[in-house]
Amino acid sequence: MADVTLSTKIDNFLTETSQFATGLIASATQTQAGGLALTNVTNDITTVANPNDAVTLPTAAVNDVVKIYNNGANVLQVFPAASDNLGNGVDASTTIDPGEFGIFTAKDATNWISVISTPSSKVTIHTGSGTLTRSQMSNGHTNYVNAAATLTMLAVDSDTNFNVKTVGAVAVSVDPDASDLIYLDGTALDDGDKITNLSTAGDVAAIQYYDATGAYATTNGWTDGGA
Repeated sequence: MADVTLSTKIDNFLTETSQFATGLIASATQTQAGGLALTNVTNDITTVANPNDAVTLPTAAVNDVVKIYNNGANVLQVFPAASDNLGNGVDASTTIDPGEFGIFTAKDATNWISVISTPSSKVTIHTGSGTLTRSQMSNGHTNYVNAAATLTMLAVDSDTNFNVKTVGAVAVSVDPDASDLIYLDGTALDDGDKITNLSTAGDVAAIQYYDATGAYATTNGWTDGGA
């Protein structure tokens, strides 16, 4: 019995290591039919050019395992094959954040068990002005600012969720994309208007996706800084 178990483990190891693909590019056709078709056990997605670019799993077969690593810059959308279920509804997709991974195990010919790693909140210290990256605008990312600066946002998406905190009495503004507006403590500003802090130590702005028009900012008294 021990010999059979060892042989099985070796076979599984050889199968998995021979079915590794890297350099994969998620499809900009963000649909189940248009997603990059995955054919390997382990899949290293190195390019996710746009939020929700897609990949599609093979048809479920009991005990199949598919591993997906998102080493791209944006959120990766994962679809099941037609009529399959990842655990949140037939044909419904799930997502994997940048730098995270998903392991999908088929429990029968239709249903997958999905285990997806969850990113922890991360921190960036800014010493001057610059454009925030998508990761700095997502997953509760904290952006500390210790010098006068304007932080420019990318266009908001449904994953926008970050905060800005000042260290020291420094003047800081957060500037949205020109096509977006900020709802500042409940008041809608004009498209492209930035929000500006009080220039006191410990100023805070928590910014989260509101809808397609822009983001909501909860602050300790920040003001409309104009365009």
